[in-house]
Amino acid sequence: MKKVKFLKFTMAFFACVLAVAMGSCDKNDDPKVPDLKCTPSKVEVAPGKTATVTVSGGTAPFTVTSSNTKIATAKADKNTITITGLKDGTATMLISDSKKLTGKIPVVVKAAASGLDFDKKSVSVTVGKEEAVTVKDGSAPYTATAKDTKIATATVKDGKIIIKGVKAGSTSVTVTDKNKKTGTISVTVK
Repeated sequence: MKKVKFLKFTMAFFACVLAVAMGSCDKNDDPKVPDLKCTPSKVEVAPGKTATVTVSGGTAPFTVTSSNTKIATAKADKNTITITGLKDGTATMLISDSKKLTGKIPVVVKAAASGLDFDKKSVSVTVGKEEAVTVKDGSAPYTATAKDTKIATATVKDGKIIIKGVKAGSTSVTVTDKNKKTGTISVTVK
């Protein structure tokens, strides 16, 4: 009889220990601290230019440090981070608030693509005649679009922009290369 009581007691004891252990595993004793939210979450800026980011989910004052101060710097003013691009490259802005919440913003600094260059920035053509313009830089294939096709049309032939006069007036032709770099040619039709 003593063995049965002991067995029941032992089983009850292990059941209690197991219940306590399972209960503490389900309970989140160490909740994850939420990170700061940054809008936008990543930044692309040209050298010498600035971009702003809004921080939410934290408590001011905020501090911000750059992982590479030769590429980009930043300063905090209330919940706004102003990032200044210095030269081409990448950096990460590390942000923290007064309660040690953190966030980061990946930053790419790169020069804005300059426009396409042509052998002629403006052309004058008579009605019914064509004028060829050579693209001096950029990457083929090119597309050419006349702003007002009632005055002039534009096509691409053998890497050159062919502008044809339709009727007297002024318009422009926008040329785009395969990398989305653009340039504009002024057109006068006589």
